[in-house]
Amino acid sequence: MSSGIQSLLKTEKEAAEIVNEARKYRTNRLKTAKQDAQQEIENYKKQKEADLKKYEQEHEGINEKIDKEADAEVEKELKDLKKQFTEKKQSVIKLLVDATITPNPQLHINAGH
Repeated sequence: MSSGIQSLLKTEKEAAEIVNEARKYRTNRLKTAKQDAQQEIENYKKQKEADLKKYEQEHEGINEKIDKEADAEVEKELKDLKKQFTEKKQSVIKLLVDATITPNPQLHINAGH
């Protein structure tokens, strides 16, 4: 019987070693899976950052272009206004002076009634 007990203890010890190895294997697989997942996350993050940088570079000049076009439009309008001012300045001054010094005798609209 003692050989049966020794055989049972030996089998139990072997089973404990197998369970221990299985735990080590599972722990190693979990570590590997975490590392793989972290690497995938890093790769995905790098790809998205590269995509964002590419998008920013492609659309970088748009704001500058819009600003330049707006500035050019404002400059053109100011130039046109200055030109109109210069062209009409004398005629407006003459109109104001004439209206001030030339009498225009008319009855007021309310005076006739």
